[in-house]
Amino acid sequence: MRKMKSRFILLAIALIGGLTICSCDGTTTFKLKTNANPKDCGTVSPTGTVKYNVGMEAKVTATPNADCAFVGWSGTSTSDEATITITMNSNQTLTANFLKLILGTFTDSRDGKEYRTVKIGDQTWMAENLNFETWNSYHYRNGKYGRLYGWEAATNACPHGWRLPSDDEWTTLVNFVGSNPGTKLKAKDDWLRGGNGTDNYGFAAFPGGSGQGGSVYDIGSHGGWWSATQTQHKDNRAWYWGINYNNSKVDRRDGSTSFDLYSVRCVQGLGDHSGSTVGSMKKNEMKKTEKPRKKQGAGGKPRGKAPLDTQ
Repeated sequence: MRKMKSRFILLAIALIGGLTICSCDGTTTFKLKTNANPKDCGTVSPTGTVKYNVGMEAKVTATPNADCAFVGWSGTSTSDEATITITMNSNQTLTANFLKLILGTFTDSRDGKEYRTVKIGDQTWMAENLNFETWNSYHYRNGKYGRLYGWEAATNACPHGWRLPSDDEWTTLVNFVGSNPGTKLKAKDDWLRGGNGTDNYGFAAFPGGSGQGGSVYDIGSHGGWWSATQTQHKDNRAWYWGINYNNSKVDRRDGSTSFDLYSVRCVQGLGDHSGSTVGSMKKNEMKKTEKPRKKQGAGGKPRGKAPLDTQ
């Protein structure tokens, strides 16, 4: 009689706690419920409500549609990784949150080139490197990765209605993307040694390398993009943002405004750059007070050196 009473008490506690009794031997299961928000922007696996034995690990994956991006989970987890594993020690509810990407195109009236565009958060970016020919700009081979620009040329290269992003605007982009931003912003191909990204947001960051002294370095393994913001701690330096093939970061570094060459991604907008110092030197006024530094690859040695072309 006492044993039967104990079983009834345990059953009552289990039901109050939300447990489902699978058999008389005391085996219990927990429910995992998954949702997609919005529903027409992606899928979640497993779908709907699934039962798991207590203590089991459940692997859950969010897959966005081609015109959407996965931005993070809500409910039991707040991770921004598309695939997560949770331990089923209670009933769980997970919602995969997706963002509808606003994709478009823009035609540069100066030379007729068309660029893909994408809205990420509150910012609209060109989804390709700028390829407008101007003084102190160069391209490698067929210009697939756009042109490499000196900093002063970069500050004046974007077409009307667009501008070279400030350091703060780059920070906003990287923070919006969240964890592993390099992987999420890198293109799905063209990166060497298995370094391709997932291109979650359609930004398609390609490894255009960098240049100095008439040569390009690290094509295929590194991409660097100028900001419009000069550093305050060193003369003749400006911030640029870089991605490497061998990690998932987006690094903020300083480059020479006199000698270094990096790619340009234009962001939509007019007006001043908040918190930026944008140069106004003319071509014949460029400062030559510092000496070129030897370019270093990800492994500490110059890599992928090749001649640049101004045409």
